[in-house]
Amino acid sequence: MFVRKEGIVVPSVWRRCGSAIAVLATAAWLFAANPGEAATAFVSVEPVGVVAINLEKMTVTRRFSLHNSGPRGIGVTRDGRYVVTANKASQDVAVIDRKNGHVIRRIPIGPKPEFLKFSLDGRHFFVAHEPASEGPPPKGPQTEAEKKAQEAAAEKTPAQIVEIDVAGWQVVRTFPASLDTEGIELSADGKKLLCANESEDSLRVYDLETGAEVRRVDLRPYGSRPRGVKRSPDGSEYLVSLESSSNVVMLDRELNFVASVPTAAGPYGISFDPEGKHFLVAASRAQKLQVFDAGSRKLVKEVKVGRRCWHFTFTPDGERILAACGRSNEVLVFDARSYRLLKVLGSIPLPWGIVTYPRAYGSLDLP
Repeated sequence: MFVRKEGIVVPSVWRRCGSAIAVLATAAWLFAANPGEAATAFVSVEPVGVVAINLEKMTVTRRFSLHNSGPRGIGVTRDGRYVVTANKASQDVAVIDRKNGHVIRRIPIGPKPEFLKFSLDGRHFFVAHEPASEGPPPKGPQTEAEKKAQEAAAEKTPAQIVEIDVAGWQVVRTFPASLDTEGIELSADGKKLLCANESEDSLRVYDLETGAEVRRVDLRPYGSRPRGVKRSPDGSEYLVSLESSSNVVMLDRELNFVASVPTAAGPYGISFDPEGKHFLVAASRAQKLQVFDAGSRKLVKEVKVGRRCWHFTFTPDGERILAACGRSNEVLVFDARSYRLLKVLGSIPLPWGIVTYPRAYGSLDLP
């Protein structure tokens, strides 16, 4: 039996039997499992580490411990050997060997690393962190006083996007960013990096050859608090979810405004399906996963999800969708054609991000 304690699901026996048994129970929870070799989803679980889900059986098969780390952003190297996480509490990136579960490297980043994205060739990955950001996002547009306070904080302690080389696990470059760095995306040719900036209401664009910021797209005319950014499979357009104004902005290949699409409350994670025919939006405050026709931009389906479902992924075969619902402590499994709920994987405390190996379309990975 599990009970809630400060937003985390905790086995009730731990609470009754004291800290010594809790430590033993934690160890058992983390290491009792058969890793298997099927296609796998990896979920960053903030209080614990990483959970691996066998996508053939749809069961949790392994758990990797990251004690006192608070993992959020997550990815897998192209060869599938390593899982990497951006850890908010320990202010670093952890590199986990999938085979033996050992953490082989800790790479210091700085305060509040969050989103993580691999380059198209997989040789590098980028981590956004926001040292001056404090507290939860507002549920509406900021006042002028709040904006000025945040601008002063950002000037004093600027946020950065950190580039890490996979071969040597070393930071090789940093990009200056605004206060609240959020979702990261790459252009179809891999030459540009895009980062949504929540407090600035902008999309910053960087040239990856020179490292220079080459463009800043002002999103204020269309809404507020950009969170996710996603390129279409053919590279012809980009989507940006605007959390506080509850809409998705569509930009063309050159990042010019095309359309604004209303969504349910609090859009966050966003992704196209593998065929590019639909795009999906995790409307977290409304507790819905919404499906839109990519051509007409019309809502065609929505399903109920749990609380704080920020991120989701398709399976590599495109047949299922898994949504990580942080405040409901569960991962939901849907059929990707009918969007019917197939399974609830519960007792996963505070999941944040989810990706798969082999790679799949989702809010944190493909395209």
